[in-house]
Amino acid sequence: MNRIEKRLLILWCALAFVVWNGVYDMRMHDTVRGYLVEATRAQAGLGRGVDPREYLHRGQVDAIAFSFAWSLGVFLAGMATMYTYRRYITRVET
Repeated sequence: MNRIEKRLLILWCALAFVVWNGVYDMRMHDTVRGYLVEATRAQAGLGRGVDPREYLHRGQVDAIAFSFAWSLGVFLAGMATMYTYRRYITRVET
């Protein structure tokens, strides 16, 4: 693995981490918002109360699954890019 490929690998890993973090934050934000809406409705007498531990745990599992899937997709796209780059470089050098 040459210097350019190492830098590409670091770049794609960093991008996958940023995507994981962003998707996780968005999903948890939606979960907390949903919980607050349900708690407010219950307090106003418009609905049943929800268990915060159960509701937020379900949201956290969902956030982890979605963020893992998106970051894996980004990482695999990076690996495909590096594979294509490696094939191109070997063709140019020969």
